[in-house]
Amino acid sequence: MKVFEFNEQNVDNAPTILVLGYFDGLHRGHQTLFDKARELAAEKKATISVLTFPESPILVFEKFNENLLKQLTSKEKRNQLFEENGVDFLYFTDFTSHFAKLTSHDFIEKYLKKLAISAIVIGFDYQFGSDHGSLAQLSEYDAYQVSELTDMGEKISSSRIRQAIVDGDVTLANRLLGYDYEISGLVVHGEARGRTIGYPTANIESKSMQYLPLIGVYVVDIAVGDKQYRGMASIGYNDTFGGKNKTLEVNIFDFHDEIYGETVTVYFLKFIRGMIKFDSVDALITQMDDDEKIARDF
Repeated sequence: MKVFEFNEQNVDNAPTILVLGYFDGLHRGHQTLFDKARELAAEKKATISVLTFPESPILVFEKFNENLLKQLTSKEKRNQLFEENGVDFLYFTDFTSHFAKLTSHDFIEKYLKKLAISAIVIGFDYQFGSDHGSLAQLSEYDAYQVSELTDMGEKISSSRIRQAIVDGDVTLANRLLGYDYEISGLVVHGEARGRTIGYPTANIESKSMQYLPLIGVYVVDIAVGDKQYRGMASIGYNDTFGGKNKTLEVNIFDFHDEIYGETVTVYFLKFIRGMIKFDSVDALITQMDDDEKIARDF
């Protein structure tokens, strides 16, 4: 897959199936668009292209808060998912105030007509241009609008997945995503209390603007180098020890190496329990023994 900043010099001239959307998380609903794109690409002997944005368009319209910068995946993971879904050419353009003022006609003239489009695939709720163009404005193209995908009677959407993660329901989030929610980060030095009670942890600092699940304890897998291990993760403030900073710590089962400075990836599999302030260290250890059994048995 080739990744470009969209401009006339960068576009590929081969016949292509263009998929339009923002695609935060590239979840199961989004994946149905790429199923259709691959079908059309095989039929028309065309490549698959995506025209999208590096950041959420909502940034241009709403008062800023840091959540507007957060995404369900890192930029690297998002690109990986596009490639896994068959994308050959990934084009980014910034969603700015000027871009937001383009009409659907302007968008077609300035962007779509620069590509050799064999067909266009959009989602059921896709709109574009300041006049909120939809399928009707794409009538000069062979355009396909893919129906919504539901789970348990509700639409699969990025906002529903975000809420599930914030609520700690990683089981639901993973089902809607079609893969396990993950966060990558650097292993850094922490307070080193875990090793004193028999549960050493890797303290992980992520540089990605992603949603951290609800405070609590989780069953996780963690990728270290080219190997994957089971573990249990704690997200919280180390209340028992009077901690002040929110941390992500992982106790990696059957692992005894030092990995400071390494980048690891944590896959959240199941919520075990909320965070508890224990009256004693012994009570904490007893609970962690129970947590470990749940995690190993998952």
